[in-house]
Amino acid sequence: MLTGDFDGDRQVGISDFLLFVDAFGTQRGQEKFDPKFDLDSNGRVGIPDFLIFVNAFGKPVTG
Repeated sequence: MLTGDFDGDRQVGISDFLLFVDAFGTQRGQEKFDPKFDLDSNGRVGIPDFLIFVNAFGKPVTG
């Protein structure tokens, strides 16, 4: 699965972005934190995760 396909529709698109925005700024230990949005696995959903997501945006999931 391609990083960033949070809604499972096999495309990294606007619905994935909206889900990501809702999780942005959370960190491990907080109730709202979901590790699937922590794309760099550092325990926080922040700018590095956003940059990874932007790189995947618009791409279909293959495989």
